[in-house]
Amino acid sequence: MTTASTSRRTLGAGLVLGAACLWATFGLFTRSLYDSGFTPLELASVRAFIGFLGAAVIGIARGPKRLAIPPRALLFFAIYGILGFALFEYVFFVVLSRTTVAVAVALLYTAPAFVLIFSRVVWREEVPRWKLLSLVMVLAGVALVTGAADLWVAGDDGDRVRVAPVVIALGLLSGVFYAAYTLMSKRASQEFDAVQSVFWCFLFAALAFMIIAPPFAVALRDPAHLPMLIALGIVPTLLPYGLFLLGMKYLRASTASMLTSVEPMVAAILAALLLGEQLTILRALGIVLIVGAAAVVSFSADRG
Repeated sequence: MTTASTSRRTLGAGLVLGAACLWATFGLFTRSLYDSGFTPLELASVRAFIGFLGAAVIGIARGPKRLAIPPRALLFFAIYGILGFALFEYVFFVVLSRTTVAVAVALLYTAPAFVLIFSRVVWREEVPRWKLLSLVMVLAGVALVTGAADLWVAGDDGDRVRVAPVVIALGLLSGVFYAAYTLMSKRASQEFDAVQSVFWCFLFAALAFMIIAPPFAVALRDPAHLPMLIALGIVPTLLPYGLFLLGMKYLRASTASMLTSVEPMVAAILAALLLGEQLTILRALGIVLIVGAAAVVSFSADRG
């Protein structure tokens, strides 16, 4: 592996890790918004719309012509925006409404497993042992960090928590959609720049959400919350998705997907520091596992 290739992949890993850290701030923004009566679907609609506006502003500043894509790409971006982003978010929020955050996030972060499977079947990527080991470490770490390992065994009252089969199915489906988003992001990063990809992806997602939860009505319902809504559309939305697409230029989809699994780790640390949530020994162990897996993925001589 050449020095230039190593540098590019290190840069890609840094960009993806940066995206994951920004995604992890989502809970900090939504806590007060949920308390103020906003629903997950409403916030998802506002996120997509503000993300689209942000990408449009950046794109116009760079030159409107640079946002142009060939007509043949419209179908791809429609699928990318609706299936890869809007539908993924909708299914995930449905799961959140029916079970605990810990279980929902743990089910969501089965995505690296699906990416690994899809990459092997569709793209015939080799799956070395180190990557399988990293995947196991990621899934175990996510279960510990989110607290799902405890919740699936015993609840607060010591009784076994019963997660309905439909919730498990929807949670796994959110992981499948998240994996699909990752794979489509890989293709988008190969053919288009990050601003183009975010602009068209968020455009189609915003159009889909507009039908069931118009963002204008949500954003203007209480102007006092507008700054927080705008921040929600930029910090854990526009910026990380842009960084993720930039990073995908230098990494395999399976590698990028495992690196994003540091998100629940960062979210747990932020919650402990800023929201006063408890960081238990098991969660600390999960953090160690996720960091270890990310280190393996980032620095292995065979990474890609």
